[in-house]
Amino acid sequence: MEHVRGITTFIRIVETGNFSNAARDLSITPQAASIHVKQLENWVGVRLFNRNTRKVSLTEEGTQFYQTCTLAVNAIDNEVERLRNASEEAVGRVRVAAPCGIGSLFVAPAIGRFLKMNTRVEVEMLIQNRIPDVVTENIDVGILPHPLPDTSLVARRVISSPFMLCASPMYIRQHGMPQQVEDLSKHQCIDLRSWMTQTIRPWQFQMGGKIVDLERKASIVTNDAAGAIEAALSGAGIVMSSTYRAAPYIRSSRLIQILPGLLVGSLDYSLYMQRRTQIPKKTRALMEFLHQELSCHPDFQLR
Repeated sequence: MEHVRGITTFIRIVETGNFSNAARDLSITPQAASIHVKQLENWVGVRLFNRNTRKVSLTEEGTQFYQTCTLAVNAIDNEVERLRNASEEAVGRVRVAAPCGIGSLFVAPAIGRFLKMNTRVEVEMLIQNRIPDVVTENIDVGILPHPLPDTSLVARRVISSPFMLCASPMYIRQHGMPQQVEDLSKHQCIDLRSWMTQTIRPWQFQMGGKIVDLERKASIVTNDAAGAIEAALSGAGIVMSSTYRAAPYIRSSRLIQILPGLLVGSLDYSLYMQRRTQIPKKTRALMEFLHQELSCHPDFQLR
């Protein structure tokens, strides 16, 4: 068992970059991690790491041993998944990644319902506005704006959330309701910068059989979609929002839709998972559940 423990520690040190990070991940002390590696080196008969006071690097023998160990560990993991999938029940931990808005508003509540039906599954959620390294971060199921930047993933388009313009009743009372697209140039506008492209999202309208970009001066520019909605709720201006973010406020009359049917474009998302020869039952189960939950959610149907 001490050799297995040493190999596990060795792999974590390589993957995390140093003894301290590996020890923290394994809930042991750095001194214990050092002992595990020393015992492993004594067992294999070679030095695996070059060590100095500033950094740790693999020796040539250590690099070859790491490659062999990861292949062996992956083979064991695949066999464990095969055995788990032979049962009728989904078992194990699933790592899920999603952008902040979709993750907090829709994925997290859906996972709560999923776990009530799959009591032997554990879920680790990574909710953040960035594109994860799916392989390195061991992401099992994720959501990203469509189309995906990585075409090697298995993906299913799940959400198409049209854009809409809206403002608070307070703003409409003070500045009036725009009656046509040209009126918008006289209003205060709230612009959103996409975290994917780092560009301002255009306001595009269907006019006279063609699509026209509206030139406007924004009083507020933000990279946070929730912040843009909050600014609109405070009466700061007109915001272009995806329907799923605006839907609760439209229903409660805290926001009023402006020029319905003229704005074009949507925010689309895909569910994805890694391309594998054998997909674990826990992954398949969560993928199917999230697809059903998100594709049928009423906040994505609002026009």
